[in-house]
Formats: sequence, C-alpha cells, structure tokens
Amino acid sequence: MQYGVAYYPEHKTREELQQDLKLLKESGINTVRMGEFAWCKMEPKPGDYRFDWLDEVVTELGEAGIKSIICTPTACPPAWLVYAHPEVLYVDNRGEARPFGGRRFYCYNNPVYREYSRKITEEIGRHFGRNPFVSGFQIDNEPAQEASGRCHCPACKSKFQKYMEVKYKTIEEYNKRSGNIFWGQDYNSFDQINPPVNTIEVSAEQTLPVYFENPTLRLEFERFASDSQIEYQNIQADILHQYSDYPVTTNGTGLATNSIDYYKSTKNLDVYGFDFYPGLRDAAVDSFPYAFARGVKDGKAFWVMEFMSGGGHRFCGSGRVQPNPGALKQAVIQSYAHGADMMLHFQFRTFPFGAEQLNYAIVDMDGIPRRRYYEMQETARILNQLKAYEHAEFVNEIAVCVDYDVHWALRIKPVNDPDFNYLDYAGRMYNLLEDAGYNADVIGYDADFSGYKFLVIPSAFIADRRFQEKLRRYVDNGGILLSTFLTSAKNEDNVGYTDSLPAGLNDVFGVTVEEVEPVFETNRTKLKLNLGNAVLESSDGMWSDLLEGNAKAIGTYTQDYKTGAMAVSEHTYGKGTSCYLGTDVDDESMMHLFAYFCEKAGIEKNPVCPKKKVEVIHRRQDGVDYYYVINFTAKNTSLLLEEPMEDVLNHCTYQQEVPLDRNGFALLKRIDSQLRFTANP
Repeated sequence: MQYGVAYYPEHKTREELQQDLKLLKESGINTVRMGEFAWCKMEPKPGDYRFDWLDEVVTELGEAGIKSIICTPTACPPAWLVYAHPEVLYVDNRGEARPFGGRRFYCYNNPVYREYSRKITEEIGRHFGRNPFVSGFQIDNEPAQEASGRCHCPACKSKFQKYMEVKYKTIEEYNKRSGNIFWGQDYNSFDQINPPVNTIEVSAEQTLPVYFENPTLRLEFERFASDSQIEYQNIQADILHQYSDYPVTTNGTGLATNSIDYYKSTKNLDVYGFDFYPGLRDAAVDSFPYAFARGVKDGKAFWVMEFMSGGGHRFCGSGRVQPNPGALKQAVIQSYAHGADMMLHFQFRTFPFGAEQLNYAIVDMDGIPRRRYYEMQETARILNQLKAYEHAEFVNEIAVCVDYDVHWALRIKPVNDPDFNYLDYAGRMYNLLEDAGYNADVIGYDADFSGYKFLVIPSAFIADRRFQEKLRRYVDNGGILLSTFLTSAKNEDNVGYTDSLPAGLNDVFGVTVEEVEPVFETNRTKLKLNLGNAVLESSDGMWSDLLEGNAKAIGTYTQDYKTGAMAVSEHTYGKGTSCYLGTDVDDESMMHLFAYFCEKAGIEKNPVCPKKKVEVIHRRQDGVDYYYVINFTAKNTSLLLEEPMEDVLNHCTYQQEVPLDRNGFALLKRIDSQLRFTANP
C-alpha cells in the first residue's frame, strides 16, 4: 500500500522545509502528494514554467524511498490568467461571476481556460512523466467542489443548447419526450433553452425556490454538467498518458457531493481516487464508500487521496474532535482491508495561514512530532507486515446497485424529503447486510450481474427498458433479486411511466403497485413478516407501496385500512426468485429478510459472528480465507468464532473467540479453508 501525506513545499521557508523533510524521511511512509494548488509557483507568468523548487523535494524524498504523486494545479488559476481573461470565471445559477480568490472559480467549459490547462498539464507531463521518483499523477483537485460544478456562463449555455440538439435532433422531439406542453413550456428552437435556475448542487443558493422547472430539463443539465467535467478532466488525462506510464487519477468527494458520475468519469483514468473525512472519535468508519470505490472500476484497487489526520480544525467548535489513540492506524488498516492501494493523510503539517489555517494535520504548526506522527510510523510498519496479503481477492456473492440518474432524479424531485435519501438508503442496505454476517459489493447499473447470487437494488426510480430487461434476464437465469419501493417509476427522460408499477417488471415480481404514500410518524402502520420459520413484527417507514398480484405475500399489513394488504412479496420467475420490498422495515427485520434470501441463494455467512460496530471483511488468497475484523465499539470487546482461527499478526490461534482492544483490529486466517475448497471445488 502506498501510504503517506499531502505536502505543500511551496509554503515553506528553507528552514521549515528541511525540518519537514527530515520528519518525512523518518516517518516510514512511502508516498507524498504535492502541487495541486501551486500554479502561480509553477508558472509565475505566462509561459514561464518553473519546477526547480519541486524537483529538489521530489529528488530528496525519492532518494529516501518516498515516491511523489504530482498534481496538475488547475483548481487554482493564477491571478495573471484571470485578470487577462475574465471570461474564464465561473458563473453560478444566480448569474453571479466568481472573482479571483479562494479556489474552483473557473469554468470547466471555457475554451481559453481549457487551453491554459492543457499547456500547464503538458509541461508537467513532459517534466515529471519519466521521473523515477514519481509514482502517479492527480488531475486538478476535488472537481466541482464548493458549488462549482454547474456553471451558467455564456459558453456553458451555448454548449448545453448544442448538447440538447445533438441528443434530441429536433425541438419537436424534445418537447414531446419532456412533456413541455405542461404549463405551456414548448420551445420553438434549441437556442431558447437556458440552463435551469434551480440546482441540486451542494451549498448553492436558490434564488427562485418556488420556480418549478421541467424535470427532464433538470436531469439533462445534470448529465451535461457531469459530462463536461469529465471532458475537461480527460483533456489532462490524455496529455499525461501521452508523456507517462504512471497511473493517472483525480480526487472525487463522496459518492455524489459534486454530482459527477464516477462510473463514467473514471473510464479514462487508471484508478479511482477520492477524499474521505470520517469522524474517528468513538465512531465507526462507514465502509460503504470503500465498497463503492472498489466497484467503480470493476473491483480494481482504489486510492484515498485525502484522509483524516486529526482534530483541532480552526481551533474552534465547528471542527472535528481528535481521534482516539489507535484510531488513525485502525482506519488505515480498514481501508487497506477494503481494497485501498493508497491512503494519504491531509495534511502533513498544520497551515498557519490561508483559508485552511489552523487545520488538522499529522504534525502541528510548530513542527514537533506528537502522537499522530508516531501512530503514522507504527501504521507504516504494520502495512509492511500485511504486504504478503495485498493480492487477496474479494469473493462477495452479493451486490448493492446504485445509479447516478436515480440519485439526480430523487434530488430534483425528492420523495419524503428529508427522511428518504437515496444514497443513504443504499448505504443502509449495505451496512445491514454486513451486520447480518454477509459482505457485499457496491456496483453500478451497467456492471456485470452474472457473478452475483443475490442483488439488492434500492429504489430504482429511473429504469429504462434496457435495464428492466437486464433485471428480467438476471432473475430468469437463476439470480435472486430484492428491489424496494419506488422501483421503475420513471423512464430515462425523467418522465413517469404510464404502465402499472413497477413498470415493465410486473411479471418478474408478480405484483402490481395499487397504492402509494410517504410514511411519516403520524401514519406509520404495523406489518408482519413470515420468513420460513421466523415470524417478525415491524412497522413501515419512509414509503408504502400496497401490492396486488400472484406473488407470495411474505410481508402483510396488520393495521388500519391496510390490514391484509401485501407489503413484501416473493415470486418465482424462471430459474430465479424476486422480492419486492414495498416499504422500509426496522433493522432487525431487514437483517432477517436478507438472511432469508441469502440462505435461499446458498450464500454462506462469515464464520466470524457479526456484532454491532465490529466490522468483518472477507478476502481470499491462494484458496485460503482471511477475515479482517475491526473494533469500532469504543471499548475492549471480543468476537465469537464458529471455528478456530489463526491470528496472522499476533501468531496465535483462537478457538472460540477473538479479543479486540478498543480501536483494535486483527487479521484472521481460516485454518480449514484449503481443505474445504479441495473437498468442495
């Protein structure tokens, strides 16, 4: 694993630089990331490229065994560029152009900005592309962050109009498919179309909150803006690939903070990279982003370009508290266990100035190493011990499926807002599977489903005919499919189906949705689940679909006018089985429901018994099963075993339970796995 920090030599005096380099070389890390905000230092005036200051650091660290990730600095254009070409400035949905200052104030579609970005990227590629002390490149920094992903400048408006014309061919076709006749919104030509006033962009301000715009237009603008960001990124990626064989990535933020479709954006990148800032004080680190990251490029290892390093953000109450001793180490091992091939803390030393001054870091402003630095040293040593297991594979037979069109559509016209959040709900499905003793992958709608025995598809709100047919084939060929309320309600144009719901899939699920409503505290209704030998009582949540059809009712309402109505179905279709979950149920009931279908699918539970806030991650190498166990309970605990296990790091064997320290972890080896796989190939 490439392990290290983000570092900013452009900030340093000669004395500070030498002090930092000494600490970096003694830390045991093997990677630093540099340069993402240093355009004014790399090119102080047009065409005057200077990398000598960075060369010195790359060489000194490289000779000590520390490789560098070099970033293109296009997140922060220099003042000379902006004042010579003010047309490159970002214009938000209010029509406000952002002035120079801060970061991410450029338009990603502006041809002038693209040309200057191309030039600086080419110089970086030419200069560092074959440097033996460089191990990769990062493009830009957190694309579309700080509400900079939905530009409304004249260049974007014109390009969006052309995008719509290319897609729909005629304005009559667009009017028909979008239902523009509603409220008399038909257009006469594509040049009458403006980007939508409303936006789902995080932190953006709505100037006309009751200005209702066509949902098709809004979804198309989300797609257009995402594609434009990807197009801008790929200008740089193509150049870097021309000059270097080192891997190229960028750093996303969350699954959808910046509303870029990562499944598309990483096709021209060598690895998916993202930033992650979880709390580390008596808190479990959600592994859903890791599972998502692993699925973005079909199971390939991912990079975490920025990760928590400590507390004390701005020395005030709005920041993160300090991690427990051992929590940094634990979190890094967890990321490694989930498939990370790089983990870089943000950042090495606290900034004394600028917008992020007094921020958390591995080393404080005074440059004196303390517990976070020493914990990083210890983490580096443990990663070396784990190197022998870095090629262990994931062998999960369950997948949770997510989609960006669904996310965007449910943000444009929310359902039961704010209680229901699509990506949060998908994450809940993933985490409850884990709590029930099963590991899952997270994949997109275009992924290959054939390798999975059990698919969980939360709220496939948008499902085109092609995707409906893909689900039909999956079940027909023997797969087990669980889909939830709000399945197949709209087509790819963000227009509701006039078929009975779930549209195009009534035969697969054996049900028709007869009635729907959101679920609030005031109208929660009880239901009963009949799962083989288990009968459970729950209440509904978030949404309620009343179902009719020839499917078997395994969940039935027991209260109010809904008494006797089917809420959860099970249906045989072809060689497979489908389940339509018409509402949300409590955690315990959901885990029983998952276990019920996993048993039908022949999916084995982990032999390490699940426990709340203790994560178990299954990997396999050379026919041997390994289990990383991570203790997030904020206290010493133990985990029951169904069979003896060998502790790889502590070189001992546990017969019935494994002890785990607070913020502790273990790597367990299944002793009989080789025999088992020989007997049952």
